[in-house]
Amino acid sequence: MLHNTRYTAVKTITAVTMLLRLALVLLLLPGSVAAEPLVQRLTHAASNAEQVSNHLLSQPTDSLSAEDWLVLTEAQLRLRNKDAAIDAVSRALTLTQDSYLRAHAYLLKAQVYGILYRDTVIAITQLEQAEQLIQHAEDAQGRDLYSDVLQNFAQAYNQLGNIPQAIPYAERSLQLAQQTQQPAAELKARITLGRLTLQNNAYGEAYQHLNQALALATELQDDEALASIHFRLGMAYRKIEDHKQALHHLQQARQRYHALQRHSSYTYTLIYIGETYLEDSSTAAQAADVLQEALTLARQQDDLLRVGIALQGLGRLAELQQQPEQAQQYFSDALQLFRQQNIQTYLQESSIALAGLLFKQQQFSRATALLQDIAPQIEQTPAYLKFRYNELAAQLAAQRGDWPLAYQHMQQAGSLRFEQFSEQNKLQLNMINNGLVQVATKVQHQAALQQLQQVVQQQRAAIVALQVTLALLLLSTAVLLLWYRRRVKQRAKVQPLLSPGWNSFCQRLQQHSNKTNLTLMAFAGNNSQQLKLQFGEQRLHLATHSFLQQLAPEQIVASCVQDDVIWLAVNAPQAEAAVLQQQLARQLQQLLLPHLAKGTIAGLISLRLTLAQVLEKPWQISELSALREALWLCWSLANTQDAVDNCRLLWLDSSQPGTCEWRSNMVRQDLINAIRLGSISLSCNSLVLPATIVDHLN
Repeated sequence: MLHNTRYTAVKTITAVTMLLRLALVLLLLPGSVAAEPLVQRLTHAASNAEQVSNHLLSQPTDSLSAEDWLVLTEAQLRLRNKDAAIDAVSRALTLTQDSYLRAHAYLLKAQVYGILYRDTVIAITQLEQAEQLIQHAEDAQGRDLYSDVLQNFAQAYNQLGNIPQAIPYAERSLQLAQQTQQPAAELKARITLGRLTLQNNAYGEAYQHLNQALALATELQDDEALASIHFRLGMAYRKIEDHKQALHHLQQARQRYHALQRHSSYTYTLIYIGETYLEDSSTAAQAADVLQEALTLARQQDDLLRVGIALQGLGRLAELQQQPEQAQQYFSDALQLFRQQNIQTYLQESSIALAGLLFKQQQFSRATALLQDIAPQIEQTPAYLKFRYNELAAQLAAQRGDWPLAYQHMQQAGSLRFEQFSEQNKLQLNMINNGLVQVATKVQHQAALQQLQQVVQQQRAAIVALQVTLALLLLSTAVLLLWYRRRVKQRAKVQPLLSPGWNSFCQRLQQHSNKTNLTLMAFAGNNSQQLKLQFGEQRLHLATHSFLQQLAPEQIVASCVQDDVIWLAVNAPQAEAAVLQQQLARQLQQLLLPHLAKGTIAGLISLRLTLAQVLEKPWQISELSALREALWLCWSLANTQDAVDNCRLLWLDSSQPGTCEWRSNMVRQDLINAIRLGSISLSCNSLVLPATIVDHLN
């Protein structure tokens, strides 16, 4: 009997040992039987997407549970494999009827549509499915998931440009996180609210949320959240035009996102580093490399939103570099991408940028049409876009002579500007900065308090000054309107033709580049400086203005006065242009006679050239500007020749376009060489000058 008892005890011990070994094996195996919590698995998949994806895809498909498919969805989302992500989440939905898991699946499905497909409308429908399943959850994990769903609602409506609808969802998410005492969920909600309130220029609220988010991120040691806070601070400093601090925080975010391998966020940060470089003329050149790198990465990631934002930044760079055609192409490409994805905030921003460029090019109808397209949604847009919209709309209305509408838009823009100035924000952002670098001391807090008082005083003074400026501007606008109505008839003939400056004149020439007979003429008095010394500048300008008023609009395409030289663009064959040059020269001489001593003949020089003969298309503003060098050289050469009635009519002719390198820094020397070689000829009063004439120059 004792033997049987010992035998039974041995069998029992053996069985227990086998069960313990089996339990240990099950704990080490992946799968739903002894798996770690779903949230931890999803977090691990987000940080190790490729490893987790390879492991799960190596398992038999039939052995994967609904949770496994959800984890695989998260991994594919991070790897930006949109088709694989949709397939994985669809399989998860077919394998479970559990409300929590299905809500998680719909949330992931919304993120796939919103992030990878950029279809925010469908993403919102998936979030609504998730909300129905999880909104009444009582357990901690269910309420934590519901907080995530609410945050994703806020981000989705933000993408649609509907800030007023986005903010309540973010506030509900924060309230829920605080009720359940979930610091990680509260951190996400505060970062989201900080982002939304910054877009609306509510710096006080943004400070509160970001400052508390900073404390939470530091406590949780959440590097990704710290990167996000750095990024939001960089964006905030951009809005208050402190570009040095903005670059500091954006570079911090860039380093953290790179270390975390958050490729999409890294690309996004690069774009705004480039945008910040563009705000300062001394650093604008650095923007090109950064924006091109961002564009390359965005295309590699197949992220159309980032591609569009990078193109928009390159458009701004091209505009600063005075390349309007290139800028227009970049803005148009970005606008098309945003329209395809129906991302309203960026759609409105690119529309305003393109409209502003078209306004500078005097394409007023196209600029107006772009603003009219976004007008119905402008009230839901962030405050900074409302300001840009109203400012540009006021300029367009003023150009059309619709002064009441211009005043209305100007008033709205001024009101938005006041709101921005009235925020006591700059020091509050500096306090967050001090927290991030962990160097705050009592002495620094005292200095910060004094700085805050100074900033408040400066802002109050700025607001008062702005109010006075606005009042004076309104008064001057009323006076200008009265003056404009009296002068409109006098300016009717000249205004459509006379350009306000050389660049505007060159842009008009570019618009008429399809005309084969477009001829450029220049007229100048030999003794304009002497006339100014003897009679004053106003007398000379009066004669010039009278000359321009007498021009026939059907003959002249554009005109400009630059350095006392009258420049005209004429669309006429060479023979007609030669006759017109002679007529206009005599006409200008007659207008100058009253300003000369009795018996004196006005000395005059005029240069004529056909643009298609000397320039290759497309005509660049830099090349057109170089043509002024031709006038000074030809003038110098013509002074060696006898003048008929003290008038020298010059004609510069080229055997073919591109004979002279007009983009060179030595245009004058290139012209001299071309004349010496005979590829360019110069005539004075219908007499072709010998090529050797250039040898007599000093």
